[in-house]
Amino acid sequence: MDFDSSVSRDSRETRRDAVAATALTVVRRALVEGVPVTREVLASEASVNLSASREDAMRELDDVA
Repeated sequence: MDFDSSVSRDSRETRRDAVAATALTVVRRALVEGVPVTREVLASEASVNLSASREDAMRELDDVA
């Protein structure tokens, strides 16, 4: 395996983990705090976890899902 493919794989895994963290955070907030699960809440959390604009974060979330 060359360096580029391992970096690419690591990057994909990191992004996938950020998407999973987003989903778990939104579900936890809904269950514990009663925050409704909306696309806006999901986009906001994904934007933070992925360090991206809301639009780019939602595209990433859709790609992973």
